[in-house]
Amino acid sequence: MKYILIASLLISSSVFAYTKTTLNCIKKLTYDLNVDSRAFKINTDEVDADIDFEGRPLDEAIAIIRTTLELNGCNSNNAINFSKTPSGRAKSRCVELVPGQDYSMSCYVESNMGFFFVTKDLQTDAFVVYSRWD
Repeated sequence: MKYILIASLLISSSVFAYTKTTLNCIKKLTYDLNVDSRAFKINTDEVDADIDFEGRPLDEAIAIIRTTLELNGCNSNNAINFSKTPSGRAKSRCVELVPGQDYSMSCYVESNMGFFFVTKDLQTDAFVVYSRWD
């Protein structure tokens, strides 16, 4: 019983630290929780140029989201988890809204912080719409 209690305390303390980091980031993205959603525009030249995203739109969308978080004062390595949501496993996908037109690619990405829609224009801009979980 003592070991179960110790394990529970260790897990809850690490979850609390993660939750605090996540909450601080959510506050930065939502004007201190005054809005539920917010749109961002970033230049894709600011995204890690060492990675080739050709044919991997979801990986590119996640990199764009991480860059958006960093540009807004968040530590994207500690604040966000793209594999889990508060209700379970994250579901994310990218799809061409107009089949055969790669410029119509739109990505929906879930995380522990909320969900994101990511699109790009024909130049170097990416558009990120963030909505926090209720």
